[in-house]
Amino acid sequence: MSAVASPQAVGLLTTPPAATAAVRADGVVRRYRNGRGVGPVDLAVGPGETMALMGRNGCGKTTLLRLLATVSRPQRGEVSWFDGPAAPARAHIGLALDGALEDGGLTGRQATYFWCAQWISARDEVRTRTDGLLDRLGLAAAADAAVGSYSFGMRRRLALVAALVHDPLLALLDEPTAGLDPAGCAELAVILAERRERARSTIVASNDPGFVEAVAGQVTFLDEGLVVRCATPQELLDSLPRGRVAELVTHGRCDAAGLRRVAGVVDVAVAGSSAMVRFDGDSTIAALVAAADAPGGRLRELRLRRPDLGDCFRELTGQMLEDGHWSATTPA
Repeated sequence: MSAVASPQAVGLLTTPPAATAAVRADGVVRRYRNGRGVGPVDLAVGPGETMALMGRNGCGKTTLLRLLATVSRPQRGEVSWFDGPAAPARAHIGLALDGALEDGGLTGRQATYFWCAQWISARDEVRTRTDGLLDRLGLAAAADAAVGSYSFGMRRRLALVAALVHDPLLALLDEPTAGLDPAGCAELAVILAERRERARSTIVASNDPGFVEAVAGQVTFLDEGLVVRCATPQELLDSLPRGRVAELVTHGRCDAAGLRRVAGVVDVAVAGSSAMVRFDGDSTIAALVAAADAPGGRLRELRLRRPDLGDCFRELTGQMLEDGHWSATTPA
């Protein structure tokens, strides 16, 4: 399950502790033998805040989540939860890591009911929470099927249910949109907004710019285990030059030099047959099409969108957010 502690060891969920921060990291370091890991990192998430961690694969997002969820201990620095130590805080934390929940011997409803009942004593409330969250995350029709028969995406959704069903004060969700269709992503965004209204805090690790813009009050960019910048989504977007973004796919390799020569082009990033071009001015579009159709390449696809958080990350680090950036398109 997505547990971070045995409920019997810490007791049933009690009155939420008053605190200046749901979780705070001060100079936290956790590095592995291959040099990867995270730190030193300083961050704080207050009551009712939602923070997103964004960065390339291997940048330390999951390592940081594990530290903030009490699963791992820092080699240096300190983490505090609700202004206190880990043990009493575990009753108030929900965690869904980037993997599928494994509970093959139970049905989805049984697994969710069992987990929720460890924290909530009133059976009617447990049943209501179980049925309600399974329905909202698209698992109602399969609730009485064995978890072992679920697809990977369904088990990913069940992991989210397990992390959120007891309404923890602090939820940590790794790649929460994996396995969700657009309707599921929209519903999850509503669920996280409702958590904010109840002064619940959430940290999501996601490279989906559209989802992050919708749910996060603060965005923390990580690169090679270090914080590059932490700001609101709007502050990050406002830091970009004016303009729009064209994403092109060609038959054959994109001609980066040819695209850069087009008047009005601000930035070009090429990955094989795909290119991301930031530009200013509508007249630039026709010139981009002509450049993409130059000898050696033929335009196959063109999408226009406004700049997003993936573009902000590239502006700061010179690198792209990999697949998450290309798959999330915000219409221009």
